[in-house]
Amino acid sequence: MCAYFWASAVQTLAFSSRLRKAAAAKARPTEGREYPLQQWPRFLQLLHVFLACTIFVFPFVVTIVFWALLADGAFSNEFNSWKNISVHALNAAFALLEILLSRIVPRWSNIPILILVLGGYIGVAYITHATQGFYTYSFLDPSHGAGKLAGYIVGIPVAAIIILAIIKGVCWVRDKIFARRAPRPSEDEYHLREKGSRV
Repeated sequence: MCAYFWASAVQTLAFSSRLRKAAAAKARPTEGREYPLQQWPRFLQLLHVFLACTIFVFPFVVTIVFWALLADGAFSNEFNSWKNISVHALNAAFALLEILLSRIVPRWSNIPILILVLGGYIGVAYITHATQGFYTYSFLDPSHGAGKLAGYIVGIPVAAIIILAIIKGVCWVRDKIFARRAPRPSEDEYHLREKGSRV
């Protein structure tokens, strides 16, 4: 989340600076309304869009998985309480703020990448077990039953897709409510415009 918020802050500061300069120069209304991301190579723009999608989806996946499966002893002492609320609850709150206050809408085309990242994360958990001798997440231990393990391995990506669908719905409602005040540019729902192309 920090990487995304840092990248967004840089883009926002650049946009604000260019807008102020354009206003001071009494430029046309469309001049100065660019930010660095619009001039970056298309590949970097796509990476930024994917990063935004992970920020919308993964905090909710982490929050649900932690509080449903791993929260035993989460409030055993003050430090654990603070840590678990900070890492496993506030992340979803920050993601919700970004969903409600930004104008980004996640794309269905990000689903394969989200599933690959989740698969890689599960793979790293098994590498950790092979090299360190413990499971980072107890529910990934196959000794609890192969069917249960398969359910978790399939269920978490399915939950991520459901969360993505819910977030797309929330974004649609958000845009309907605020469309009169700040209409969305029609040529690109992500504000990542290039002449003659869409991200």
